[in-house]
Amino acid sequence: MTTLTASAALVMLAACGKSVDEAATSAGAAVSAAANSVKSAANGDGADTEASTSAKLNAYTQGYNKLIGTFGLPETQERYLKMNIAKRKASENLSITDGWIDLANEQLKKGRKLAAPGLDELDKSGDTLIASLDSLVGQLKDLHVYYEGKAYKDDDLAKGKAADAKVREAFASSTTAMKQFSDVLGREEKKRSAAVLAKLKASGDMLGYGTKLGLQQAEEIVGLFDNEQDIRDPAKYQAADAQLVLLEKTLADQRAAYEAAKNKEPAPDSAHESTATALVSFVGSYRAMKQSKEPKAFNEMVKKYNGAVERANRLR
Repeated sequence: MTTLTASAALVMLAACGKSVDEAATSAGAAVSAAANSVKSAANGDGADTEASTSAKLNAYTQGYNKLIGTFGLPETQERYLKMNIAKRKASENLSITDGWIDLANEQLKKGRKLAAPGLDELDKSGDTLIASLDSLVGQLKDLHVYYEGKAYKDDDLAKGKAADAKVREAFASSTTAMKQFSDVLGREEKKRSAAVLAKLKASGDMLGYGTKLGLQQAEEIVGLFDNEQDIRDPAKYQAADAQLVLLEKTLADQRAAYEAAKNKEPAPDSAHESTATALVSFVGSYRAMKQSKEPKAFNEMVKKYNGAVERANRLR
């Protein structure tokens, strides 16, 4: 049976940097510290607090997205497990990959070093994830040399088989830590999103407001489905359909705001339009999943959502 892929079950979060001037007109899903402080710059310490919080969340988000992306933890784990080392022979041509997990972990460490108030739970979860990844990366790098240098042909694969259980355990603990970190990071991002949406609306930036709100509403739909049982649950679709009505209204308003802004100076960032287009594709993939109720359709829906996030991250 086709199952939900590990990478698809974890969605990307949006984060990127902007200047203070750009934040007022082109803030969308990817909102920086400057966008967070558009209305509070005069508050001194308050603006500094928002900036430090946003910088830390952005750094953590970049690390998390890299961790679940190409050559990240889910993909590297899947490739290792498919090797099925316990049943392989030294006469075979064997190799493993250590992926880009170390790069993601280094970015997470950068986020951990940044000071920001009120994020103790997130830092605690980050510590657990970083420690798990440190252990996993160390084992994978050692084994990568072992397999790449074909030392397994000298010891009849003894080291590879002896290490297999510990590597699998390290993957499992890292995946658990990643999911726990994702939950906490997601909660903190929602807090930030609510504040940013309020500021965008108050500032009159309805284009930026619509782009960000659309992504948030799409994420709410994705979050309703955690497993194959959810994909077949009529109640989940009832909740998702209610959210879909809101999303399509948001996208219609966002398109109208974009058309109205095209004839003004400065011209709006085209990433608003491409993000909205990606979200329309997301809507189509949701309806396809609703009809088929297949895990592969869910995976495609998450892919469309992540594509919209990537386009939003191109906003200037």
